[in-house]
Amino acid sequence: MIPDVDTLARLWPQVGQVAVKDGCVYVVAEDYLDPLVLRGQLAAELTDAELPRHVVQVDSLDPADLVAPDDRYGAYLPPRDDTERVLVRVWERVLGVPKLGVLDDFYAAGGDSLAAAGLAVEAQRAFGVAVSLAAVLRHPTVAALADEIRRSRAAAPLPPAAAGVAHPLSPQQRRVYLAQSRDPASVAYHLPLVLPLPVDVDAGRLAGAFRHVIARHDVLRTAFGTEAGRPAQRVLAGVTFELPEVAAPADAPVPVSPFDLAAPPLLRAELRRTPAGPELALELHHIVTDGLSLALLLREVDARYAGRDLPPVPAQYADYAAWVDGREPPGRDWWLTRFADPPAPPRLPTDADRPAGDGPAPTAGSGVVEFTVDAARTAALRALARREGVTLFQLLLAVYATFLATATDGAGSGGAGSDSAATDGADVTVGTPVAGRGAPGLDAAMGMFVNTVCLRHRVRTDTPFRVLLDEVARDVVDAFAHQDFPFDSLVEAVLPVRDPHRHPLFDTLFAMQHDEVARVDFLGRPVELAIAPTGQAMFDLDMQVYERADSLRVHWAYHAGLFLPATVRAFADLYLELLDAVLADPGRPVGALTGARAAVDPAASTIDIDL
Repeated sequence: MIPDVDTLARLWPQVGQVAVKDGCVYVVAEDYLDPLVLRGQLAAELTDAELPRHVVQVDSLDPADLVAPDDRYGAYLPPRDDTERVLVRVWERVLGVPKLGVLDDFYAAGGDSLAAAGLAVEAQRAFGVAVSLAAVLRHPTVAALADEIRRSRAAAPLPPAAAGVAHPLSPQQRRVYLAQSRDPASVAYHLPLVLPLPVDVDAGRLAGAFRHVIARHDVLRTAFGTEAGRPAQRVLAGVTFELPEVAAPADAPVPVSPFDLAAPPLLRAELRRTPAGPELALELHHIVTDGLSLALLLREVDARYAGRDLPPVPAQYADYAAWVDGREPPGRDWWLTRFADPPAPPRLPTDADRPAGDGPAPTAGSGVVEFTVDAARTAALRALARREGVTLFQLLLAVYATFLATATDGAGSGGAGSDSAATDGADVTVGTPVAGRGAPGLDAAMGMFVNTVCLRHRVRTDTPFRVLLDEVARDVVDAFAHQDFPFDSLVEAVLPVRDPHRHPLFDTLFAMQHDEVARVDFLGRPVELAIAPTGQAMFDLDMQVYERADSLRVHWAYHAGLFLPATVRAFADLYLELLDAVLADPGRPVGALTGARAAVDPAASTIDIDL
C-alpha cells in the first residue's frame, strides 16, 4: 500500500504538496521534477507491490487537475523473465535511475542519444547480439526492447568469409580508400591520440598485449589494394608491430604521417617518456577502425596486459564485408524517396570563395573553435528534452538546424531570411555518424563499421520551435532505423554530378560523443579517447559535442580555407544565443528565436549579427 501523504512529504522535501488517488501520487512543486526520480526515492522503502502506478506533477491539487496520468511514464511493472531482468539492470546503471519498471519510458527516464548509445553497447555485451541505437530509440521501454533482443538472438550469425582470398571492401571502407587514393599524402582519415600511462608501465608487456590483439582481429593484419581493377582487402597471416620507447617533451603532439594502405598494420604506437610521466602515442587509419572499435582495442589490450584471457571473436571484419557485398542494401526506397528532389548546396557565409574547377580538390587545412555549454544551460536543456519527450541529441540538432537556416544566405535556397522562408522554409541538410553494426556478432568485432546518414529538415520561420523539434526527432528515429543503407549509394543514386570542392549532399557534420566511446579504463586508470586534430578538414563545419557530467564541451572544426577563426566564434555565439532563446520559450516561432541574419562583411572578414 502506498504510504500516507505525511510520509511522502517527508521523503520528498522538494515537493510542496502531495495527494494520493487511485494508486497514483500527484505532486506540486515550483520546478520541474522527474517522476521516475521521485519514484526511485520511494523504492528504498517500498516493495514492488507498494510502488505507485504513476507519479505525476500537477499545477495544483484541485480535483480538476488530478487527471489520468500521462501514459508515457507507464504503470510500474517489474521484470518478468531473465531478459527483462538483465535489461532493467543495464538501464538502471546507464540512466542512473533506480527501480525502473519494464513499461517505463526511456525519454521520461532522462534518456538521450548518448545514453541510448551506451544502452546499445551494454545490451550487446550482455546478450551477445547486435543492439542498435535506432532499436533503443524505436523501442523506448524495457519490454519492447526485450522483444527486439529476443528476435535478434534467434537470428543466424554471419557466415564466415572464405579464407586465403581477397575480399571486397565494405561501403564504409571503399569511401575512405577512394578518398585516400585521390590524395595519398592526406592524413584526414587518421585517428591520433595520446593516453597517459602508469609510472611503472612495462613496455615489453604492453607491446605483447598489442601483438596479441592484432593477431585476434584480422582487420589489423589487412592490406588494401586492387584486384582485377577493383578495390580489395587481403588478410595477412602475420605482421610486425613494434612499440619503441622515446623521450619526448610534455604535451607533444602525435607525429602524424601518411600510412601505406598496402602495408599493415595500419596502427602505430610509441611509448613516450615525458617529464610529466609516460604516455602512449597511438595512431590508426580510419579504414580499419571507428570509435567503438578504438574503445574495444584498448579494452582488449588492457585485459591482455593484466593477463586476462579474451573470448573468441564471433565475427571478423572480412565476414561483414563479404556479407554486405552479397546483399541488397536495406532502406534504399526510404532514402531515395527522402532525396527524390536533391537539396541545393547550402550557402553559408564564407570569408573566402570556394575553389572552382573540375580537377581534384586538394586536402583542406582546418582549425578548431572550442566552447562550453555551461552547467546551468546543460541542466535546463536536459530538463527541456525530458519534458518534450526527445533526446538531448535531437534537441541540440534541432537548434543546429535552426542555426544553419539562420546563418545561411537565403538567396536561391529558401533560407530563413528569404521571402519564401515562411512557406517553403530553408532546406537544411546535416550529416551525422551512426554505428552501422546491425548484423549479429559485430559488437566484438574491430573495423570501420560507422556509416554517415544525411538528415534533412525543412526549417520554416513561422513554425513554433517545439513543432520543429518534434519533426526533427521523428526524422532522426526514421533515419537511424534505415542507417544500414550506404551513404555513397545514396550519393550515386541522387547526385550523379558532383562538385569536387564540396562534400556531397551536406557540408556540415553534427555529432555527439558518448562516454562509452569517449572513455575507457586503460592500465588501471580511466582515459579519454580524445582524437587529436590532424590539421586537415573533411567538412566545411564539423561540430562534435562531448557530454560531461554537468556540461557540454563543443569542438567546432572548420575549413580554414573558407572561414576565419572569428567567423566560427561568431557562429558559436549565435548557436548559444539560439539555445538560450529556445530555453526561454520553446513555443516561439523559429524566425523569432533571433532577430538576426548572419552575413559576411567582406571588408571586416567576419560575421556581423544584427540583434
